[in-house]
Amino acid sequence: MRRILYTIGFSLVLGNSFSCKSSSQEDPLVALLSSPPVVSSVTPQIGTPTQNNLNAIYSATEVVIKGENFGVDPVVRFNDIVATINANLGTELHTRVPDGAFSGFITVSKAGGVCLPNSKEGVNCAGTEYFIDCYAITNKQYGSEIELKQGQSLSVEFGAIETKAFHTDTLIASRNLIIGCQSAVTVRVFNRSCQATDYVLQNDPTIPFPAGVATQFYITANSATCSLVL
Repeated sequence: MRRILYTIGFSLVLGNSFSCKSSSQEDPLVALLSSPPVVSSVTPQIGTPTQNNLNAIYSATEVVIKGENFGVDPVVRFNDIVATINANLGTELHTRVPDGAFSGFITVSKAGGVCLPNSKEGVNCAGTEYFIDCYAITNKQYGSEIELKQGQSLSVEFGAIETKAFHTDTLIASRNLIIGCQSAVTVRVFNRSCQATDYVLQNDPTIPFPAGVATQFYITANSATCSLVL
């Protein structure tokens, strides 16, 4: 009788052992499928959408996202704009800055996941900040950008047919840029997605700037001193 009980007990223990082992083998797979992606780096973290602004054409910046657990069918977004994935190498995603992208967040979500609007938070979602810069792509051909803050005025000297680059701080409310100059000026103003509006050979123009963004712009003048008021 003792031998029979011992055999039954051993069988139960052995059976439980196999059951636990089988369960433990399944858990990592379940965890992998249910855990969110991880974004460890984005290179570069500053870029531009395609620019086709009359006399200047620049391609969209190529971006490499490194991390893990991206899954087989991830979605890359710049804020709420979906970007095309050119290559999924498992731990790397290759993409380009899409048209309409603006500064905010770049995110990766797995199939069935979702990222909250203009956020890196969500379900099966990961991301980091990304910055759109319309001027950096030109290798700063007009020198360092000059900052013009809201409520500020500047006096700027221009040589013979010289172009200078400017940017505002992030405007709390919409404002007008008022330019007073000894010559006609040409002004190129970029929106937050790097599409340009040109004001060609105007005298003392007043140009509206939107709230909530930092606006980049160029001014071209001919041997003049110009005042800028924002």
